[in-house]
Amino acid sequence: MARDVEFGLHLIADNPNLTFIAFVGLVLLSVIAARFGAYAYFNMRSTGVTAQRVLWEYLLYVGIIAALYGLVGILEIVSSIQTPYKTGLMLAVVLLLALSLREIYFNAALSTAAEDRSDGFRGRRVVEVLFVAVVAAVVFGIAVVGIARPLLALQGLGALAFAGYGFWFGRQQTAQAMVQGTMIDSLLRHLLPVMAFATLVPAVDLATVAGLDRVVIMHVQTVFVIMTATALMTATIKLRQNLASL
Repeated sequence: MARDVEFGLHLIADNPNLTFIAFVGLVLLSVIAARFGAYAYFNMRSTGVTAQRVLWEYLLYVGIIAALYGLVGILEIVSSIQTPYKTGLMLAVVLLLALSLREIYFNAALSTAAEDRSDGFRGRRVVEVLFVAVVAAVVFGIAVVGIARPLLALQGLGALAFAGYGFWFGRQQTAQAMVQGTMIDSLLRHLLPVMAFATLVPAVDLATVAGLDRVVIMHVQTVFVIMTATALMTATIKLRQNLASL
């Protein structure tokens, strides 16, 4: 039998201060992420470079899922609905950011022989399937069985793996770029801090596995959510500048 949804203030961990800060951070993230996604969509429609379409699609999904994370968190505060799986949404954001950095790297390598790109295509798809499976296991696993330490461990390690994958491509592109200061190079540098802070939101749950008080961890996660929103805001400015130049 479905439980009736009650609307009203529902404190996080019975802590008014944490609830207030989390609410402000989640609203900030929702608004900025929605704006980021909108500019990614407008760039996708306006760009004449077909090879960049996948990049803009990834960034569009980053905005949508990050905004969804914020909205779901707000819903938990203003209603009796509980979504313990919402950190898994941030894990999906980290994955999409990592794939975006990979797309920037491969877009910059368009002069590479076609056969070289096709050789790596299958390997890239295998990695994507494995990473998506991790996100699905975390989101649906926590939704079904609740917050369990094995799932939190998978979530934290998955976030670190995704970030490591993305940072590798970011590092390669930064090291190999022949022309510094181009839009793509500049966008990469703005996406790196977004991914770094977004990674720490699910990764800090590894401290729960180690036995640290979860209320303390939730305070730390709230700080990283706000930092993610701040970094996303600067990346949004870059998307807006690119749109204006098209």
